[in-house]
Amino acid sequence: MVHDKRNRRVTVQGASGGVYRMADRLPENIDPLLRQILDYFLGHYRENGRVIRKAEIDPLAFHRALPKVWIYERMAKDEFICRLAGDDVRSMYDRPIVGCSLAKLIRTPNAPDVMAHHEAILSMPGIGYMTGRVYLQSLERFGIGERLLLPALGTDGTPRFVWGATSYHFETVGQDAILEQPNRLLIPLANLSADPS
Repeated sequence: MVHDKRNRRVTVQGASGGVYRMADRLPENIDPLLRQILDYFLGHYRENGRVIRKAEIDPLAFHRALPKVWIYERMAKDEFICRLAGDDVRSMYDRPIVGCSLAKLIRTPNAPDVMAHHEAILSMPGIGYMTGRVYLQSLERFGIGERLLLPALGTDGTPRFVWGATSYHFETVGQDAILEQPNRLLIPLANLSADPS
């Protein structure tokens, strides 16, 4: 989970230091299930010349990744409501999360950074990618995770949904491990060539 050195080191500042870095491409060794979703998204983008609509997302195209998939709808600035959560995602929380706001689910000082990253994914639009520290609420401890964030359009054609998947790797971290802050990338769709990597 080392970031590709070809990525530009432009950091957009947020409440806790760095929200995300602008990048030219994703790292090469992302989780295979996340790669499935990314390839599906990019295939649609290149074929249609636009971001996918939420209603067009075909879950059968990445069926093995479905337990890791989630969708948030942007209702207002910094207000994202969970609309869908796969089994792996739901198991990370101590309560039902569909219908809950992202800000209430995060419960960390990094909430403003998370919101800024989500807002940028929709406004740019771009692909978000995150590695590093994630919180396992049900065990009340941190672990390592990997997350892919993608924009989707609403029925009116405006960017309204952030969707993607999260791979949790809690087994790789001991109870007392000191973990670095999450490392977030944002890759503008306008910068992508025909090369999917």
